[in-house]
Amino acid sequence: MYRVPNVTKMGTHLLKCPKCPLVIRNELTESCEETSLIASNTTNSAITEGGYVTSTPSDATPLLEFTEEKKRRLTKLLSKAIYVTGSPLSMVEHPLWREFFKELQPLFELPTRKVVSTTHLDTIYNEMEREITEELKSTNNLHLQCDGWSNRRNEGIINFVIAKPEPVFVKSLATSSHRHTAEYLSEEIQQVMRTYGTYKFVSLIGDNARNLQKAFDLVKLEHPNVITLNCVAHTLNLLCHDIMKEDAIEAFISVAIDVIKSVKKSQILCALFKQIIAEKGSGEQLKLPSKTRWGSYFHAVRSLQNSKAALQCLAVHEDAKMIPADIKAHLLDEEFWKMIDESTAILEPITDYIFKLEGNESYINDVYMAFKDIKSRLVFLLPGFSSLFDDNIRDRILNAVDKRRENCIKPIHLAAYMLDPKCQGIEMNEDEEIIAMDFIHEKGRQLNLEVITDLANYRAREGFWAKSFVWASLQNMKPLTWWKGICKNKALSKVAACLLTAPCTSAATERTFSIHGNIHSLKRNRLTTERAAKLAYISYNWNLLHN
Repeated sequence: MYRVPNVTKMGTHLLKCPKCPLVIRNELTESCEETSLIASNTTNSAITEGGYVTSTPSDATPLLEFTEEKKRRLTKLLSKAIYVTGSPLSMVEHPLWREFFKELQPLFELPTRKVVSTTHLDTIYNEMEREITEELKSTNNLHLQCDGWSNRRNEGIINFVIAKPEPVFVKSLATSSHRHTAEYLSEEIQQVMRTYGTYKFVSLIGDNARNLQKAFDLVKLEHPNVITLNCVAHTLNLLCHDIMKEDAIEAFISVAIDVIKSVKKSQILCALFKQIIAEKGSGEQLKLPSKTRWGSYFHAVRSLQNSKAALQCLAVHEDAKMIPADIKAHLLDEEFWKMIDESTAILEPITDYIFKLEGNESYINDVYMAFKDIKSRLVFLLPGFSSLFDDNIRDRILNAVDKRRENCIKPIHLAAYMLDPKCQGIEMNEDEEIIAMDFIHEKGRQLNLEVITDLANYRAREGFWAKSFVWASLQNMKPLTWWKGICKNKALSKVAACLLTAPCTSAATERTFSIHGNIHSLKRNRLTTERAAKLAYISYNWNLLHN
């Protein structure tokens, strides 16, 4: 758009000119109203150094027609922006915002807070809910995940997310006085399934809470074809906890956290530490772990490791006399840093997979190799460590990996790994291959498909899979895209699409709680549970669709 005076004549000429390209003419048509509005309300115009027009509106100059339709559209956009960004609903009544919009468009009247929090919220929520419901009802291979949570007022809430494979927030249930028993959860899960078509659901996934897993078992009794899964990210977090429960490691981690707290809780030490980091050009902000996220202890210890030089300079700094003697001793002790290196090396492969698998994309085909790779790296690393790990601790850590893997890995993970065309289950032993093939055959039978011939040809790279073009671009393509795009006419592709769309974690549900918590904060404690749920629903799904 031109930002110089007298552009109306040029725009009028271009609109009438037969030689003006159609693209430019269409663009001018859309912006003509805004340009004319500026021109028609300018009595004294001047060009600033930045090239913008400044003008003084005249009451004698009439404004262009501001239609009710445009007013409704702008009000809707403003309301949606407030909901999605988590802005306070009261901002529409703040005098500075009202003054800003009055200067921007005098004919536009801001809605009241009550209208924004009721009428517009209900309208936008209902529109989005209808759109999402229609999409889910027209989609096959749905995967339901859910989890319980307590809001700012300690009210029980259960959030439901459906993956297709993109996770969509579909329901927030205020449980009121209902206890989160397996029977109650089971009925609510089935109610959600009935809304979108029970037969479409392939899997249920949640954390390892006993009541939720028992609820999944009750659902499976009613719907035997549904696959019940544990959250892999939660399982790996528990594996971190298993490792840190060892006495020697637990004692060292406690010391490391004390070091972080000593620096972070002292204003002087914190300021000196930042100054040293700036001078040396190395180091980072120290991080404290979350008590409910055992993998976060890795990031805490890693922040110490990355700041070793800065912390040792802090320990001997002349202005850091308030640093406790025992903390200073640890920072100058090479044995302490050796234990830092060993603990980060042990936790790193686990937390790497937590970070990867809890994304919004479906990584169920990587779960088998995740556990295999973690154990391989630990088997390689542990014999070289002596500060924290004796033979007994090493054995217990490796046994913990096996135990968590056994509890988490289900036939669907083996089948998904076999249907990953980049590896085709190459690392599995004979027993695991049989389990995977039997599961794929059974899932094909449930879909009224004969897939054994396809499976044999796929694994042997014969028939259709003997064509070189089928494998040509595999490295640059996701497994699900490969099956749905290259192999879509094969019966096996339908089974692959059914399994590879399944999420391997319930992290998407945790993200709904994060958004919910940011909206229903301490400062916004007056929000009703229903209103906060609608705001979280709009914010989560809008960000999902536009990122």
